[in-house]
Order: sequence, then structure tokens, then C-alpha cells
Amino acid sequence: MNRLASLRLLLLVLPIACVGLFGRGYFTPDEPREASLVVAMASQAQWALPELAGRPFAEKPPLLYWLGGASVSAFGATPAAARAPNLLYFLVTALALAALAGRAAGPAAGFAAGFVAVTALQIYQVLIWLATDAPLVAGTALALLGGYTALTTEIPRTRLLGYGGFYAGLALAFFAKGFAGWLVPVPAFLGVIVLERRWRELARAELWLGTLLLIVAIGSWVYCVDLLPEGRESLKVVFWYNLVGRALPLAAPPGYAYAAGHQNSFGKYFLELPLYLLPWVAVAFAALRRGLGGWRDPGPTGTAWRLAFGAVVPATILLSLAATARGVYYGPVALAFALLIGLEVGTASVAPDRIERACWRLTAWLIAALALALGTTAGLVCFAPATRDTNAVLLGAVAIAAAVAATGIALSARASAAAMPRYALAVAIVLTLVIGPVYRALNGWQDLEAPARRVSAAAGPGPLFLLDADETTLAMASLYLPPGRGRLALSSSSPAAIADARAALATAGEAARVLWLVPDRANWGSAGWLAFLGYRPALVAVPAPALVPPAGLGALRIVCRVVRPGGRTFALLAAGTATGEAAAPRSCP
Repeated sequence: MNRLASLRLLLLVLPIACVGLFGRGYFTPDEPREASLVVAMASQAQWALPELAGRPFAEKPPLLYWLGGASVSAFGATPAAARAPNLLYFLVTALALAALAGRAAGPAAGFAAGFVAVTALQIYQVLIWLATDAPLVAGTALALLGGYTALTTEIPRTRLLGYGGFYAGLALAFFAKGFAGWLVPVPAFLGVIVLERRWRELARAELWLGTLLLIVAIGSWVYCVDLLPEGRESLKVVFWYNLVGRALPLAAPPGYAYAAGHQNSFGKYFLELPLYLLPWVAVAFAALRRGLGGWRDPGPTGTAWRLAFGAVVPATILLSLAATARGVYYGPVALAFALLIGLEVGTASVAPDRIERACWRLTAWLIAALALALGTTAGLVCFAPATRDTNAVLLGAVAIAAAVAATGIALSARASAAAMPRYALAVAIVLTLVIGPVYRALNGWQDLEAPARRVSAAAGPGPLFLLDADETTLAMASLYLPPGRGRLALSSSSPAAIADARAALATAGEAARVLWLVPDRANWGSAGWLAFLGYRPALVAVPAPALVPPAGLGALRIVCRVVRPGGRTFALLAAGTATGEAAAPRSCP
């Protein structure tokens, strides 16, 4: 890809990345937990695994926490610092896919593949989220580029660099997500070997040298984990419960039965694929149509088509057969669709046929629909009577004007691959000026620091225990409650856990408080949100079921409660006989 196309790509994706990464706080689900792990890694003594509530957290290898912890150590425990490495993942993904498609089909293909690789809905969400899927996507992109480079060159030095990139990508993918991180790049690479009958490639020294280095890196980390007090159990979690256990139902201890959550259903990924690829789904269809013939082509362009299909087909089949399914699992596979779209742009004829023109025209309408939907949302939240201020009104006006401008740019573009730069500009406007004010509103609704301050003030200086604590509650305590206050985190209702909690409360005395995550909370519907924003009168209060403190902990009364927008409720408990406050506890100040 030439310098002009690379510069244009960077000028568009950098602002998109910065708004998505640095314009947000921690959003649930998952981000508060991941943030607490990153912050813990910055200060804990051992770096083999992160710790959650003082115990090793072994769901995934620690790449996200290593880099995030180093950033937090350097810049402080803020959301921006924790997510700073995500900017690297974002750029690696865009530039690696751009370089791959550019080598295969020219600068226009590189620009299109790189831009789609970070703006297709599912990949965009993965890359801006503080989670292990972000470095996984970057590692997959780097491995695909390295493998393609090694397979399409006769220059020994370039081949060596290609295999170096391939194994660097596999290392990133492993230390982000374990062996599941190889689900896309390894079958894609081997698929090209099989389809092109290039068995001699398997005898190259560069291939096996990289394999040896990868084994040494993984083996060293496994050895360090094994030295920890709970090392053997942690390795079993990483390589058995969390790897095999997400594909097949296993007899696992409580907390590690991963097959019980996010259960799969037949055809889930096929049905949701159009959503994952928005707003590029129509042009992805055109790329698939062209690729049905292109994957048989000889030469480097044909190899790129074959690599893309090898990344899509085996991984989609395996994910569809697994016991668990989530949209984020498909992020690495969606990269292959970005490559297909780049190849479609690079190989499109000067005079596209009727179906291609229809796909590009539909893409323009999808971009316009996305712009108008997000612009309307920004207007609703920024002009809301209950929450608006001068800054909100100004940002809302900018978002609406930007949505109109993006719509005009998309709809005025030609219905052909040549219009890709204009489509990209429209999407960049949507993902910066339009979505930025929406993130500002969500920051207030998703904030965990504010409820933590209210809890801490109401609880006083005494010990504070956590009851029925999920990972988000543990993360809130770790990030925002004074150190040492959450001395006991009870997430189990087993008799032994209840006995431990009761003994701790008895020892702590009357100054102790218990933070209880109220179960079976009622999530707000549209009427609740409209009332919260001030667009309709407050709902008539309906008597809620009495908040009865959990049994087995002795006499407890409800002091006050904290409700986050959306319905998540915490209750602060103290020793004493239950009163009428159990039915309608006051809010914590």
C-alpha cells in the first residue's frame, strides 16, 4: 500500500480509535472486571496471572493485563491509561489488513480492508473494549499478514520476515486468549497449503524455527504459573475448563461451568452475521460473490482469496458447533470479511454489474441509517429535560449536524468501489462526532465510581463486607472502595460461606456494614428510561417486593440502597432487627 493510502487510512482511523477508547469510562459488562485486573497487575508481586479480590484469575493468559498494568503504572489508574494499549491493537489491526490486501490487490484494496477491519460493528466493539478479544484480533491480523507474506514471496529475507510476523501474531493471539486464539490464522494458513498443494512449505526451516520459539515462550509462561501456590488448578482452568469447557459441556466446579452461560443455538452466527458486519454487510455479499470465482485464481491475488475463505469457513463451522456462543468470539473471523471486501474493491471492474451497484447503493443507505439512528439517539440524550446542560446541548447540536453531513456524503457517492473513500469519510464522521456525545451520556449511566462513593460515605469507617458479589461488584470494590474494606467477598450461599460471613460480622461488631447486590433486580424498560430523561412524568410507584436480607447471617437491617440507572441495586446492611425500611429503604445520600 502506498504512502498516500496509508496516510489517508491513519487520518480516518486514529480519531475513531481515540473517541472509542478515551471518550468512555468503564462500561458493563466485563470492562470493570478487566479494569480491576489491570490495576491489580500494576501493583501485585507476581506477574504470571492477574488477581481478582486477592486470588489468581486464570480465565485467560495475561497479555491484556501485562500491557494494561504497565500503562497504569506509568500514567495512573484511569480508564484512558488502562485502554492505552488498545490503541496499539487498533492500529496493528488496521495496518496489517491494509498491508495484506494492498500486497494482493493494490492501494485501494489496502485502504478498504484496513478501514473495514476496524469499523465493522463487531470488530469495532472488540477493539475499543477493555477485554482480551482486542489483542486477539490484533494478533490474528498480524498472523494473517505474516502467513500471506511468507507464502507469496521467493525472497528468503522477506519470507523470514513473513514467518516472523506469523509467529508474532500467534504469540499475541495465544497470550490474549489461549489456544482458541489460533482458530482463525492456523486453519487459514494450512488451507492455503492444502488448496495450492504446497507441501514443500511444511519443510522450510523458518517455519519450524518459529514453532520452536513459540513453544519456548508458552512453556516459560506455563512454568511460571505452575510455580504459584494454586498454579496447577489455574492451568487446568486455562487449558481445560475455559478452553474445552466452552466447546463441550464438562463436569466443572461452580464458577468454571462455562458451557452453562452464553449457550449456543443452531445457526446463531449465520443469523447474526449481517449485524456483525454493519454497515458493510451488503458489500461483503458482493465480495463473497466475486470470491466464489476469485479463490481459484493463480498468483498472489488468488492466494489472498484462498486465505480469506480459509479464515472464514473452518472457524465458522467450529464456532457453530461449540456449546457457547458470543458475538465477540466472531471478531477474528470478521477480519476475513474485511480482507474479502478489500479484494472486492481492488479487483472490481470499471463498470460494475447491476448486483454490485445495488450492493454499494445499499451500503450507502446503511451508513445513512446508522448516522441518523445515532444522531437521533445523541439528540435524545443531549436535549433530555432532566439531564441537559450547556455542554450537552452544544454536543447534541454537533452530533445532529454531523449525522446529516455523513448522510449526505454517503448518499451522494457513486454506487461503486471507487466511492469507498467517501463511504469511509461518512463512517468516520459517525464514529467520532456523532457517537462521541452518546458516549458522554453513557459515562454517567455506566459509572461505578459514583455509587461506590455513596456506599463508602454511608458505610462509615468500619469494616465493609461484600455479599452476593458478582464480578462487577468485586471490581467496583477493588477500583473505588478504600483499600482493605472489602475484607470478605461472599459470592456463594453455601453453608460454609454463610458461616464464615456470620463469624466475620460477629467479630467486626456494630460498626460493620454489608454491601448486598440485590438479586432479581428489575431492568428498566423504555418507559423507565424516558421518565429518567424527563420526557415523561415519573412512573407511578408500584409497591416493590420487600427487600429481605439474606437468611443465615443473623439479624440485619437495611440502612439504605443505591440504584444505578437501568435497575442494578445495592443495599447497605447493618446489624440490628429488620424494620419497615425493608419494604422501602431510603436511598444512600
